[in-house]
Amino acid sequence: MKAREDWVLWAVAAALSLVSLVALRSAAATLNPSLVWRQGLWIVLGGGAALLASRVAYHHWSHLAAPLYAAALLLLIAVELAGTIKLGAARWLMIGGVSLQPSEIAKLSTACVLARYLGHQSERLSLRHLLLSGGLVGVPAALILAQPDLGSASILWAMWLGVVWVAGMTRRQWLGLFVVGIGLLPVGWHLLHDYQRVRLSVFVNPQIDPLGAGYTIIQSMISIGSGQWLGRGWMAGTQNQLNFLPERHADFLYSVIGEEWGFAGGVVVVGLFGCLIWRGVRIASDNSEPEGRLLATALVSWLSYQAIVNMGMVMGMCPVVGIPLPLVSYGGSAMVMTWIAIGLLQSIRRFGTRF
Repeated sequence: MKAREDWVLWAVAAALSLVSLVALRSAAATLNPSLVWRQGLWIVLGGGAALLASRVAYHHWSHLAAPLYAAALLLLIAVELAGTIKLGAARWLMIGGVSLQPSEIAKLSTACVLARYLGHQSERLSLRHLLLSGGLVGVPAALILAQPDLGSASILWAMWLGVVWVAGMTRRQWLGLFVVGIGLLPVGWHLLHDYQRVRLSVFVNPQIDPLGAGYTIIQSMISIGSGQWLGRGWMAGTQNQLNFLPERHADFLYSVIGEEWGFAGGVVVVGLFGCLIWRGVRIASDNSEPEGRLLATALVSWLSYQAIVNMGMVMGMCPVVGIPLPLVSYGGSAMVMTWIAIGLLQSIRRFGTRF
């Protein structure tokens, strides 16, 4: 017997997409008004793909995990060879006049392949399976980091941590992972690009480079702070309308929400994400099969980590690592893949829930 789909999850995802269109209408007014209808198109396409994904048992999708993962790796390699450079990074491929971001596809395919691999293992996670699953994440993460895209690479590792925790990682393994992670920090620091190291430095003190790397975060915090309790009003934010805030249509759209909708509007958006995460956690915990539970865990880890880091970075609480706000920030690949993730969560609920 199939469970009914989660209408609250559908409603929350739709509400966040509506927030995106309303906020983007203001953010794009002096930038490029056509971004609004383009975003609407991506929402429609993503919603349709999510509906399709929700109607097919997730077991069928998991059988495609390996081919999807291989295709994502090939696309990431193609970015290295012939990617379109924007803002100093090669993260996009132009296919038929449409810009495609393979790292977004890699998030979904990696979630599927992790669940497929670890879902058939024993209850307690062995060291071998832990290392091999880390390798499955490490390959696409390394290709994404080379673009360079530190933010998207970190999302894959956040998914992995969530999945191995639910898969039965022992305390000794957690301790070993922590020690290894601390030991690799100096190596990771030297592997970063100069601008990435500067971004991490200005997180501690944006004033060390107020007109360079620290400019965006300073303007973002001014935007959010000026909104006070109820905001300046829709399309009335000075930081937004006077073009002081860079990337306000993408990674920093939450700053526009904070300026124009105030603390109240910001809390509503946080509440919507909280509800989305809660429903995803419920779907994972109610699933009777390890593979479905791990897939739901991977998807929730992805969406929750991305939302928390994005809202944290625009408020100066996290380093600026170029992570968009799921279902809100402008972006075709991100919007469609996120909606498909919502559809997969619905499929897990419909075809794997206990009674």
